[in-house]
Amino acid sequence: MSVHPLRAEDCMLMVVDIQQKLFAAMEEGFKDTFLKNARILIQTARDLDLPVVVTEQYTRGLGSTIDEVASVLEGVPRHEKLFFSCYRDQAIQAAVDGLSRKTAVILGIEAHVCVFQTALDLLMAGYRVVVADDAVCSRRAHDRQTALAELGRAGALVYSTEMIAFVLLEKAGTQAFRKLSPLFR
Repeated sequence: MSVHPLRAEDCMLMVVDIQQKLFAAMEEGFKDTFLKNARILIQTARDLDLPVVVTEQYTRGLGSTIDEVASVLEGVPRHEKLFFSCYRDQAIQAAVDGLSRKTAVILGIEAHVCVFQTALDLLMAGYRVVVADDAVCSRRAHDRQTALAELGRAGALVYSTEMIAFVLLEKAGTQAFRKLSPLFR
């Protein structure tokens, strides 16, 4: 398999189910890292004008997107769903397909459930999928690690937040680089 570089103009960002009750149940020692990296990727996407698709699983029971993430998603609509895979929801599928982008960068909760199933469905639909390994979370580290390993075997690219951000930025000295570089300290 040949790996082609990521290009901002071909990418979209999918922010999967970073909701109040789900986030509260996530792996305690990883929550801060996850939250920091989720915010970095969202800010990178916003500054590089990547389309952002935000999903929320059953908001009545799990709450809405947490404030720490919602604050960097101002103006981005939320798509409520019941399917674990975002791509099985017809409205979300139409939103994703309508963007005419071939690469989906995915972050969110839970790595082994909604992120995993979404990534597999996108791969089967012909998308290139990039999963941010340090911006997906599960209740247990083992489930997160297993999901990432299996997604890599299925053909997803499993990269760190900084790898994704710097590949999308392409070079130093740009306005976007200067704006985003403090996030990496």
